[in-house]
Amino acid sequence: MNTLSPVLIFYGLITSAFVFSSLNTKALGLAWLLITGLGIFAGSTHLRAAHKNTVPSWLYIWLLCTGLALVFKVGLTAYWSDPWGERHGELRLFLGALAVYGLLCIQPLNRKVLAHFAHALSLSSLLGLLWVSWYDRGALPTHPIPWAGSLAMVSAFLLALSLKSDFSVGCRRLWFWGGLFAVMAVLASQSRGAYAVVFWWLGVCAHHVFVRRSVLANPKGHARRSNIFVSAIVLFMALIVFGQTAVFERASQSLHDAAQEISVSQQSTAQGSNSSVGARIYMWQQSLSAIAESPWVGHGHDGRRQLLEDWAVAANSQEIQRLGHVHNEYLHQWLDHGLWGLSSQLLYLLGLVLLAWQLHRNNLGMAALAVGGMAFVHMTSSLTNVNFAHNYYTASLSLFVSLSLCLSQLTPKRAV
Repeated sequence: MNTLSPVLIFYGLITSAFVFSSLNTKALGLAWLLITGLGIFAGSTHLRAAHKNTVPSWLYIWLLCTGLALVFKVGLTAYWSDPWGERHGELRLFLGALAVYGLLCIQPLNRKVLAHFAHALSLSSLLGLLWVSWYDRGALPTHPIPWAGSLAMVSAFLLALSLKSDFSVGCRRLWFWGGLFAVMAVLASQSRGAYAVVFWWLGVCAHHVFVRRSVLANPKGHARRSNIFVSAIVLFMALIVFGQTAVFERASQSLHDAAQEISVSQQSTAQGSNSSVGARIYMWQQSLSAIAESPWVGHGHDGRRQLLEDWAVAANSQEIQRLGHVHNEYLHQWLDHGLWGLSSQLLYLLGLVLLAWQLHRNNLGMAALAVGGMAFVHMTSSLTNVNFAHNYYTASLSLFVSLSLCLSQLTPKRAV
């Protein structure tokens, strides 16, 4: 018992960190540090012992993509003498990829441990929903946009576990509701850039219920269709209740405000540049012209800051004046470091998509769905924000991609 105590304390600390990850940035950072440290330690131990390499070949896709992305950004950061503190995102993702190597070699995260993590994340989603509903987005532990992006990743991770695993029905239902709470927290945060996770959920659930032949063509299909019908009624009633809550009101008001701001910007981008959406539209248009001036190596950190100041003066926009980036990850990377910077960002998407495809081909549906969710969340949320400017987001992306890849260890015992 004494020899197991440090192990229990270690995993208990990670689980506790996950519980409070939606309420405290240090909790999420601790979870990332412990799991990444565990993986790197496990990998180095495995290599020193000269064991046979048991890591699946598809993992090298992620190692290569994160490694190249880091090299590209390091090279241009040195070229422009940019602040090295802005490279935390690329470094976190590369370290996370190294950690997965060790985690898949020794497999310290077994079924029971991952189930406890999923329970903790479900509770964290509920706590996050209650917190943002009660105190509003201004009281969140970090900027609302990366916070919402992180909860969107949690929801995609829990959705994969709830639909594709062979854990007990009770656990899977709990994780499904945990993921749903995370989606509701995203909506309540009024961070519109993360709202696309709703479409991920709708698409995945529709495919799971109506497309899979194993559900509708089963000999017990009548009973299953009855269960689906009852579930649909319950879900419909839940949506009616949800429609009367502050979560729905905030989300609908946020979308209504965005539509009005877009309407003003269509008349004049300069006039609309003092609103949240209008400032984005104006900066995106100006970014394209600036990128054309230096498409290969960009303008660097200081050059981009100067451009933003010039645009704020030209449009007489206080909204742009207070911003430090153009609120689009792809344009931001291209503006700062040219095609090399853009390529570094696209490498992550390419790597995640290839991973999801390889996992799917190897009949590892749970991991494939989770990784696909990470790719979707990162791709869509990056359209309206520079997420790599926030430690909370990049730690979340590194952590949940790592956990999603660890799901490949849990081959279902039966089709679900």
